[in-house]
Amino acid sequence: MFGFAAVCLFTGFGLERLLGDRRKIFAVSLPDGQLAQETFGTLRFLAMASITFGLMLFLVDHADSTPRRFALTFGVSWVSFEVLYWMLHRAMHTRRGFRFHRYHHDSRVMSPMTGYSMSKVEAIGWLVALTGPPAVLSLFVPISIEGFVAYLAYHMSGNIVGHSNVELFGLIVGKRPTSWWLHPITYHALHHARVTHHYGFGSSFMDRWLKTEWADWPALHARVAAGDALRRFTEKASAPKAG
Repeated sequence: MFGFAAVCLFTGFGLERLLGDRRKIFAVSLPDGQLAQETFGTLRFLAMASITFGLMLFLVDHADSTPRRFALTFGVSWVSFEVLYWMLHRAMHTRRGFRFHRYHHDSRVMSPMTGYSMSKVEAIGWLVALTGPPAVLSLFVPISIEGFVAYLAYHMSGNIVGHSNVELFGLIVGKRPTSWWLHPITYHALHHARVTHHYGFGSSFMDRWLKTEWADWPALHARVAAGDALRRFTEKASAPKAG
């Protein structure tokens, strides 16, 4: 797990360096100490996750992977985390819950280290959302370890590289139906900048259904994709929702 995370971090920082000002999301410098705090939070999360995933793979009922079992395990893991994470994230943006989420939001400008930079309580919530549904599924049918590991690889690479301060996706990701299941990096960057709305993990369907989607994000994504970085956290655009 630590090795794969290191590869993702190397990729994320490499893309920031490679794309530079051509796809930068926020032209705002990171404050002193941010990367140090993020490093500590990330290492803590990875240590907790390594123990949790090891126990899960030892305890749950699993069998040889078949295409059907692989797809079922991956699909349940993906859908359940998207739903549960939105619920967890939204709860942590209440007055009482934000104290557990503040650590993550100390990073208003994202970096590849931001994704797993979080408090212990938030990390526990993540790990329950990641392992709970496939563990419950295993009570009814054996799961595919390969399917679960494939989801973890998707999850980790998307979360680490997806917190880079550069936009990797073109305009198609800002349109329906694509953004229902894959939103651009700018989408989540606006959550860090504005603090509210955009509570989804890798998709926008929960935000869209529950009315927590900023209407101007497609216009801001198009601007960033064209090479015009945002210079203030309060920047807005007048535009209809993606469609």
